[in-house]
Amino acid sequence: MKKNLKNKIIKTYKEALEKIFIIEETRDYSLVKVEKALKLLNDPLKNIKVIHITGTNWKWSTCKMVFSVLKNSWKKVWVFTSPHLLDLKERFLTDIWEISEEEFVEFLNKILNLELKFSFFEKCFLISCLLFKKREVEYAIMEVGFWGLLDSTNVVNPVITAITSIWIDHTKVLWNTIEEISFQKAGIIKSWIPIVYNHINKIIEKTAEEKKSPVIFTDKKIKTNLIWKYQEKNAAIAFRICKYIKIPEKEILEGLQKVQHFWRLQYITYNLLIDWAHNEAGLEELKKYLLNLNKNIKLCFAQKKWKNWDKILKVFNKEKNFILVESENKLMVESAEKLKETLIGQTQGTAPTKNFEIKTPEEIYELSLNNKNNLYVVFWSLYMIWDFLKFVK
Repeated sequence: MKKNLKNKIIKTYKEALEKIFIIEETRDYSLVKVEKALKLLNDPLKNIKVIHITGTNWKWSTCKMVFSVLKNSWKKVWVFTSPHLLDLKERFLTDIWEISEEEFVEFLNKILNLELKFSFFEKCFLISCLLFKKREVEYAIMEVGFWGLLDSTNVVNPVITAITSIWIDHTKVLWNTIEEISFQKAGIIKSWIPIVYNHINKIIEKTAEEKKSPVIFTDKKIKTNLIWKYQEKNAAIAFRICKYIKIPEKEILEGLQKVQHFWRLQYITYNLLIDWAHNEAGLEELKKYLLNLNKNIKLCFAQKKWKNWDKILKVFNKEKNFILVESENKLMVESAEKLKETLIGQTQGTAPTKNFEIKTPEEIYELSLNNKNNLYVVFWSLYMIWDFLKFVK
């Protein structure tokens, strides 16, 4: 007890955020520290049934679906997810954000008292573990950050795992081929623990075979209340997860009609749509949706720093006019003026000629209210999309 009081260095939520974001140690991509921390913290996940989900796209959607089903079945369930938009507490979800600032400070102090150096994500993961233990959670849905084998969440002992679609993304910090990425994603497969997935993948099959993990493959489609047709494939994964943990089929289907999922095809106004399509696969699905609409589409995007923008022009290769969003998030999002200069330099001489306007979120919002003939579609950078959430009533 005296040691805890002596080492209690964080007193406010503001100080906690500064400690996590500003004083961040370099991650060594090893699970040893996290495993050691969980032992020192008396194994907070010991009596919790963990559902572990990874993938390049749709893992967050699938987590939300499983969460909706379990809530509908009156299970005590929380989700650990990433990233967040407005507040770090968003990463620890139930039907409302119930982690308090006081709890956040309490848990962070416990972690700092271990006197080990943790990265930002490792701290967040350990906070979720302490929170779930305190709340006596029955089910914890753990979303992988964007790794798999090397992800901090991969220290869990799940009751079931799932892999959604796999695609090339985050190549500056991850790997460059589907095979390399598949190997990392398949790293969450545990010996004798079932793995659910919905696409042909030799590496997943081989890993499951080596670890004697029961394979639950689904190529079905199940309807949800969400707009996007592709979500029906994710719903099939969620269905099989919930079926395995003994949720009655009737309750599963009911829960899949109550999913609350923001940022994916979310209409802010009748003529303003936001979607977190952030890689080529996501862009292709967004394009399919837009092609079925009888609207004049205005494509609006911003560029996360250090990320490639060429996928946008590749997928929307027939489009001529784009709107570059001047985001309020100067730390994570590229300047619209700088991006415009780059795009003009890279697209000169192409057919059709590309035109780039710059507008603020407020200007785009006003256009959506006053110009009923256009649908303004905002996508690509999640760190820019949060600029538009202030318009949600």
